Amino acid sequence: MTGLEDLSPRWYFEFINSLPTAVYRTTIEGKIVFCNRRFASIFGFESAAEMSGFQAINLYRNKRDRGILVHSIMRNGGVNDLPLPLLRQDGTPIWCNITARAVLDDDDMVVHLDGVLQEITDKFVEEGLPAGIEATVGTTEEIILVFDVQGTLLEINEAGARLLGYPSAELRGRSLGEFIASRHRELLMLFTADILKFGSEQIILPIVGKDGIEHQIECRALLIKQRDKAHHIKGVAKDVTRQMVRQKVTANEEKFQGVLEMAGGVAHRLNQPLTIINHLLAEITADQQPGHAHCDKINRVREQVSKMTEITKKISNIRKYAAMDYVAGIKIVDIDRAS
Repeated sequence: MTGLEDLSPRWYFEFINSLPTAVYRTTIEGKIVFCNRRFASIFGFESAAEMSGFQAINLYRNKRDRGILVHSIMRNGGVNDLPLPLLRQDGTPIWCNITARAVLDDDDMVVHLDGVLQEITDKFVEEGLPAGIEATVGTTEEIILVFDVQGTLLEINEAGARLLGYPSAELRGRSLGEFIASRHRELLMLFTADILKFGSEQIILPIVGKDGIEHQIECRALLIKQRDKAHHIKGVAKDVTRQMVRQKVTANEEKFQGVLEMAGGVAHRLNQPLTIINHLLAEITADQQPGHAHCDKINRVREQVSKMTEITKKISNIRKYAAMDYVAGIKIVDIDRAS
């Protein structure tokens, strides 16, 4: 029986080309390095060779989705079954599930993105806002928003419009992603993917309105279907910024209380041995003749013990929480600033 190590590169190439699943590899910049026949077929190309060197960004309906996808893969190592709106070569809109991972070189630098892709267009109905939805989006204290499966706002109530700082009419047709804090821009894509996968999801989104102020919005969203196909998403949200600020203040207070208790315990435990060491050093020094070989070393020990005593006093005098960067992102208590 022939072992796998005996198979030629040509055999592997033909095997991947014959798979019913679309397989591809791109550079970080987005150039397609390799794809199989199924991948080329999905996007309307005659052959896989025709796609060699093709810029993958041209397959995205929303060009920024490519950047968000790459950012998510770079940060998390990969994505699984992420639904994205794409385009065939002739401009026909399609939907595909993407599973991809980062490929590293010997120096742990990302050099390629490898992925598999499955077309799922038949699971989506791509129409406008259904009749009657306006009636469900009235004035309320809660934020109610309706957006399509690509994240485009279809409707938003007055509470949501006030938060974003625009009239409702101006918000329709804009991407919800425009208002996500830039450092968390991929959250909307992942949030939408989970809704499409599980039918509902809950998340806290950092939303930035026209005034530039960031609000933490807790959103519960539900997938609405028509004819058993995904049609749009309805979300009910509330601003939890103040609540999160209070939680942070409470957490800091609890952290500070822990620092105080630890500081008190450490200072109490250190005082007694330091006092004994100081007394012993004083006795040893008194017994030594001036100019003795060990006098210099004993004095240096006394200086270090004196520094330890000063540090202990500072620890016992801690009155506030202050931290400093240590190594590898770890923070430690800054004794000088805290005391």
